[in-house]
Amino acid sequence: MAADPTASLRERFAAADPGLLRLAAGLRAAIGLTLTLAALTALDQSSVVVLSGGFTAVVTCLGISDLHPRGQFRTLLAGAPVTLAALTAGALLAPFPLASRTAFLLLIFAAVYARRFQRRGKDLGIFAFMAYFLSQFADLQPHQLQELTWALTIAFTAAAVARLGLVPATSYGILTRLSTAFDTRLRDAEQARQDLLTDSTAGARRLRRRLERLHASALLIQEFLNEAPAGHPRDAMTELRRTARADATAQRLGAHAIRASKDPAAPSAGAAPHPEPIRRAHPTERDPIVLGPATPSAGPARYTRQACQVTAAAALAMLGGHLISPHLWYWAVATAWVVFINAEHTGDILLQSGRRLIGTVAGVPFGYGLAVLAAGRPSLALAFLLACVFGMFYTPSRSYWAVTFFITGALSMVLALLDTLSPELLSLRIQETALGAGCGILAALLVVPTRVRTVADEHPGASSVLNRCRWRGARGRCARRGRRRGLGLRRGLLLSPPRRGDAVGCRPAVRHENAADLSGRMAGLTGQPL
Repeated sequence: MAADPTASLRERFAAADPGLLRLAAGLRAAIGLTLTLAALTALDQSSVVVLSGGFTAVVTCLGISDLHPRGQFRTLLAGAPVTLAALTAGALLAPFPLASRTAFLLLIFAAVYARRFQRRGKDLGIFAFMAYFLSQFADLQPHQLQELTWALTIAFTAAAVARLGLVPATSYGILTRLSTAFDTRLRDAEQARQDLLTDSTAGARRLRRRLERLHASALLIQEFLNEAPAGHPRDAMTELRRTARADATAQRLGAHAIRASKDPAAPSAGAAPHPEPIRRAHPTERDPIVLGPATPSAGPARYTRQACQVTAAAALAMLGGHLISPHLWYWAVATAWVVFINAEHTGDILLQSGRRLIGTVAGVPFGYGLAVLAAGRPSLALAFLLACVFGMFYTPSRSYWAVTFFITGALSMVLALLDTLSPELLSLRIQETALGAGCGILAALLVVPTRVRTVADEHPGASSVLNRCRWRGARGRCARRGRRRGLGLRRGLLLSPPRRGDAVGCRPAVRHENAADLSGRMAGLTGQPL
């Protein structure tokens, strides 16, 4: 029977976006923004109120990183009072510039320190920072607080409608899509391995890239299952073992295939016994959830150091931003804040700063071009704005420069709708972004600098630490350190160093069986043994 091309296309789309998490986030952001703007426009609110409501609607998606719907809803509920409090503080302190700037720095310190409370703390810190940033961007005043409260209420209501009603999701559905994406990537990796074994010119880079994508998908499944709420009807440990074993075998056989393509005398691991198919059956409702031990979290000293670094970078950006433009200094502060998000050490901050600057420089002509096309046509400008907002969320986070590219395009559309867009203003944005990135790098280098070795000592589960072990070639040290520090299955798919000649060093820290694991898994997916 011929394969259904539509089903194949759906599988490819799901594999590119595991769990369709980015697609759902982009749709929710665009729909929430549309509902908020429509409601505030129908109520004939001022442009400042409409801007505040629309900005908050986007932040409700930006500030929620929980993978499970229940956790997302709780973060949304907790984010509403935090946003209102920060926005109120910014508006009340607006007549007192010195007090306002000082409060901003204190809020930044508290928001970064809140990351010690895992995802919820980080998300609420983002809500607080973005709300205070909005008060500076829109120049909010105390007499506007009543209207702003209604705008925030509408924005959060629209976000809840989009998340729960128009683009709903269940934990079971997300897990099903994550598993489908993993299976598709497993087939791709196996096909690339077979191609390499039959034709050594097929390219080891293609196989390596597909193995990396498979490993990333396995990590996402593990993260999702380890964060399942209590009482969730899933046998998480069984699912973790199945995923980890399949990924482990695929990575090992892929490494052998790459080594064999370079050295024909080496064993290729091409032949494998064919046991009964191992199928990934979805757990039933009767299955209890069994979670592994959580990864030990770093102590408060780590977050205190991060808070000091970010606050110092923000203070430098604030001073330098005033010298460049007394009215747009907050853009430099925003950049100094953003480059530290999800950054573990100085190297991460350097990369984030460079990508932020590249995305901004590339996004300025893009946004200005869209503004020229939409000149005099507000509906077209609004369509461009929604497209840029969707692009912000659908773009993979690893392509941070592209995320910044769409952010700059969206900002250009907002300024065009407010009739304040000009080349000089966009030029100032580039200057403020460069300043903020430079301040972030300077603070990372001078204020208690954090090297990869420090991260290894404080957060042994970080993949960057394991990469350091891999590149140094200490093959057994990574595994011994992982067992000694009790990583468990939460970060169980370890990147352990390869042998001499291995091109792929990606291997989960689980017990390997043999090539039959992958053969059985693939037989369960394709109906045929390898």
